[in-house]
Order: sequence, then structure tokens, then C-alpha cells
Amino acid sequence: MVELVIADIMSRAADNRAYVLLLQERNGLRKIMVALGMAEAQSIIFSMQGAHPPRPLTHQLFGSLTAAFGIKMQYALISSIVDGTFCSTILFEKDDEVHEIDARTSDAIALALRAGVPILITEELLNRTCVHDEHNGAISIPIHAVNEAVLRQAMDEAVRNENYELAKALKEELDSRHAATAEPETDN
Repeated sequence: MVELVIADIMSRAADNRAYVLLLQERNGLRKIMVALGMAEAQSIIFSMQGAHPPRPLTHQLFGSLTAAFGIKMQYALISSIVDGTFCSTILFEKDDEVHEIDARTSDAIALALRAGVPILITEELLNRTCVHDEHNGAISIPIHAVNEAVLRQAMDEAVRNENYELAKALKEELDSRHAATAEPETDN
């Protein structure tokens, strides 16, 4: 497992209600980008700044609830990616019993920050989804980390621009996603 830390959080230029969280491996250069809603971004920003709003936010309430019942969060794990969306689990412990709970990645990160526990990702997933810094200051995102709608739009644009090699690569990625979700045929 690789520990991640927050490198940056920013609003998307086209929509100030959507945010992007940039996570970087601790003591390393690899980074991933996670899309956030406004509420999750606000909770993460408050936690990073050590701010305490007058009334508890949802993630604060959850932390207080688990503490009141003796439940301790161990870590948040970014465990997979499905159609460009990261999926996560949170590991909790109570009375020597360990429970793994499915969570949205944004919530898992917000809770981990408040609990002061690590945000982890598997080595393989980090390698597959890390963004790459380009020479001009831009970044490139691996094809596995992009959702299907964006892939289809990019494929259509590649065809319009007669970049058939790129269009073929995008089509193969889309086909592989559909093959992975298709149910196997059975003989009756």
C-alpha cells in the first residue's frame, strides 16, 4: 500500500460547484486526481485549515458518532476505479473486530483527514491511474481514469480529426469496459 497526501484542491474552471482533489504519494511524485462535490470539498478544506464551523458538518458528526461508540477508523483505502470513478473502503476497528465499509472516495478522504489516519492506495492502482506532468505545465490523465462519456467524446473528436489510431485506442478501452461488465452466457 502507498500512502497519499493532499497536494492541492481546486475548483474546475467550468463549474465552481465541482472540485478536483490532487493526491500525491507521500515522499514521491506520483499523483491522482479525484473529483469532488462542493460539500465534500468544503469539508476537506475546513479540515486542512483546522477550521471548526459553529455547527458540525456531516463528516464531523460521523467522527463524533464513531468516537462516542468506541469505533476507531484505521485508514481509508482507494481500492479500485470503475468508469473513471475511484471506489474506496474505510477500515474501522471496535473491540478487536475489524470492519471494512464501502464509501465514496471523497467521503473516505474527508473522514480520514478528520480522524488523522492514512489515505492509502494499492501500488497497482496508483501506477495505472497516476497523472503525468507534461513539459508545458499541463498534466495527462491515464485512459483508465476517465469516465465513459469523456472517452466517447474524445473518440468522436479523434474521428473528426482523422486521428484513427487514437480513435481505435479509445474504442478498445470502451469495448474492454463493456466486456468486463457483460454477464457471461450460460447454456440452459
